[in-house]
Amino acid sequence: MSGIFGIYCHDGAAPDPAWLEQMREAMAFYGPDGGGSRIDGPVGMGHLRLEVNPEDAHESQPVMSKRGMAVSAARLDNRAELLEAFGVTAAEAERLPDGRLASMAFDRWGDEVCSHLEGDWALAAWDARKRRLLLARDACGNATLYYYEGKGFIAFASSMKALLALPGVRKEPDRLRLAEVLVAWQQDAELTAYKGFRRLVWAHAMEIGPEGKTRIWRHWSPEGRESLRYRHDEEYEEAFQEHFARAVRSCLRTRKAVAATLSGGRDSGSVTATAAPILAAQGRDLTAYTSVPWLAVDGAGKERLGNEWEWAHATAVMAGTNVDHRAVDAAGYGVMEGIEHVLEAHDGPSHAAGNHYWLRAVTEAAAGDGAAVALTGQMGNATVSWGGNGLALLALVQGQAQTAMRLLLHAEANPWLTLKRQVLKPLLKPGMQAFRRLRSRGKSPWLAWSAINPQLAAELDIAGRMRAADYHPASGAPLLRDEHPLYFRPQMCIGTGLWTEVGARHSIAFLDPTANLRLVEFILRVPDDQFRRRGQKSWLFSRGLRGRLPEAVLEGRRKGLQAADLGNRILRELLAFRQTLESLDGLPAAREFLNLDLLHRCLDELVARVDPETTARASQILMRGLGVGLFLRRMM
Repeated sequence: MSGIFGIYCHDGAAPDPAWLEQMREAMAFYGPDGGGSRIDGPVGMGHLRLEVNPEDAHESQPVMSKRGMAVSAARLDNRAELLEAFGVTAAEAERLPDGRLASMAFDRWGDEVCSHLEGDWALAAWDARKRRLLLARDACGNATLYYYEGKGFIAFASSMKALLALPGVRKEPDRLRLAEVLVAWQQDAELTAYKGFRRLVWAHAMEIGPEGKTRIWRHWSPEGRESLRYRHDEEYEEAFQEHFARAVRSCLRTRKAVAATLSGGRDSGSVTATAAPILAAQGRDLTAYTSVPWLAVDGAGKERLGNEWEWAHATAVMAGTNVDHRAVDAAGYGVMEGIEHVLEAHDGPSHAAGNHYWLRAVTEAAAGDGAAVALTGQMGNATVSWGGNGLALLALVQGQAQTAMRLLLHAEANPWLTLKRQVLKPLLKPGMQAFRRLRSRGKSPWLAWSAINPQLAAELDIAGRMRAADYHPASGAPLLRDEHPLYFRPQMCIGTGLWTEVGARHSIAFLDPTANLRLVEFILRVPDDQFRRRGQKSWLFSRGLRGRLPEAVLEGRRKGLQAADLGNRILRELLAFRQTLESLDGLPAAREFLNLDLLHRCLDELVARVDPETTARASQILMRGLGVGLFLRRMM
C-alpha cells in the first residue's frame, strides 16, 4: 500500500519543511511511483504512491478541499457506493483514485467519515474550520498508522521509520511492549517497541486540537449486532458465498499480476479457490506460493502436517488451470536474517519470529515475479472458517432461544456428545477453571514458553496485569463468554499490519479478503447453529466451499505446522546463533530483558536432539528472545 506522513504543530507554529523531507526520505520505499507534500498553516502532510489499481496513476495527494487538507493510504471496498454518493460519472471514475474519494468523504462528513469508508485505509485530515487534526485507521487494521507526541507537535506516519527520523527524538525500548512480545500476550494495543512512539489501534480515530488536546474513540465495534433470521439453511450458505465472492473481487481491481499465499489449510485455500475463477473469467492467471520445508520436518508431531504442499497443491489444482502453484523452500534464507528483515520492516520484534525467514522468501518470490497484489487469509479463523461457540447455554443467556434450541438438538453428532458438551461441560468447567486458577496462584504460567527475565516480569507485574485483564492462560476462557467478538478486540491488532509493512519493502500490497468489513459484519450476525451441526465445526464454511476445496482441506483433518524444519535450520546456522547469544551475554539491556541462560539451554537442547518439543521451545523461547535481543542490539 501507499504511505502517509505528517506533522501538526498544535502550538501554532508552522512545520519545518526539512522535518517533512526527513520523514519522506526515511520511508521513501513506500512510494516507488512518486508522491507529494504540502504545508497548510500548522499542518504539513505527505504521501508516497504505490500504483496497484488503475486509478492510482492519477493519485495526487495531499488533497485540499473546502474543509481543509487530507492525505490517506486507501484501498476502498465500497468505492462504487461512494462514487454514486458523490454523483461521479463512469468516465470520471476512471481517473478518480481512492485517496481522492477518501478526502471527498472527509469533506462531506468530517470526523464521522470513518463510518463511510470500507477497506484498507489510514487517514489524516486537517479540519481548518475546527482547527483539529483527525487520524483514523480502518476497522480491520490492514493499514498501519503510528504517531509520536513531541513538544508542541504531533507527528504521524505509516512507518515508524519516519517518526524515528525526526530530529531530537529519544529512542528507548518500551519495557512493557518487549515483555509482552516475550510472553506472547498484549495488554496495551497502542504500545510499540519504542517508548513514546505509539500505534493508532485498528477501528479507532484520534482528534488533536489546539494545545495538543486529544480525543480517541472506537469508530467500529463487533458488539451489539442483531442475529440474522433466514427461513432455510441454504439461504445462509448463499449469502455467505455472495459476501465472500464480493470480498475477494474487491481485492482484484489491479490489472497487474496477482499472487496468493497458499497453505494446506482452509482460509488461504478458500481465497485461492474463490479468486482463481474470477481471474480466469478475465483471462488472467493466479500465482500461488506455498512455503515448504527445506530440511527434515522433525519439528512436526504425528498430529501436525509438517509439509503442506500435497494439500495446498490439491487446492491449487481444484481451483483451476489458471493457477500456477509454486513451492518456496527458502533454502537461501537464514533464520537469523529473517528476524533482521522483519526488524528492519517493522522496527520492532514480533512474537512469530520463527516464521520470518519464509515470510521474506515468499514475499520476494512474489515481488520478483512481478506481482502487485498478494492475497492472504489471515483473518479467516474469525470470519470465513469461524467454528462457532457451539454452546446452547451461552445462546440462551444471550437471549437467543431459537439458536439455543437448535444447538441443543443438532450441534452434536449423538446423544452422548450432547450430554457431555451441552450439560456436563457447563456443570463441571467452572469448578475446574477455579481449581486451575487456585493451583496457579502466585505462579508465572508463561515461564514454560517465554524467555523473559523473571525479575523484569515481577517488576512489571505481568501476572497481575494478566489477572486484571481476565486473562488466565492456565485455566482458559470463562465458559459463558462469546469468543467471536474477542477476535476483533484492540489487543489483536499487533499482527495485522506486519504483512503490509513487509510488503512495502518490496512494493507489493498484501490484501486479505477474509478481513472485508461487510463479510465480517455478516459473519458476526450469523446465528451460532449455522457454524456447528452434528459435531462439525465451521459448518457454514464447509457448505459454502464444498466442491471447490478438497475434502481433506475442507474438513481440516490435520493442522499444518509451518517452519516444521526450524530446528534443523537453526543447526545449519549454529555458529551464528552461538555468536549472537554470546554477544547478547555482554549486552546489559539484553540481560535486563532476557533469561539468557534459558536461551542457551534451548539451543543446547536442539543440538542434543531435534524433535517437536525442542523445536516448539526454540520457536517460542529462543526465536522470540532473539527477536527482542537483536532489537536491543540494533539500538545500541
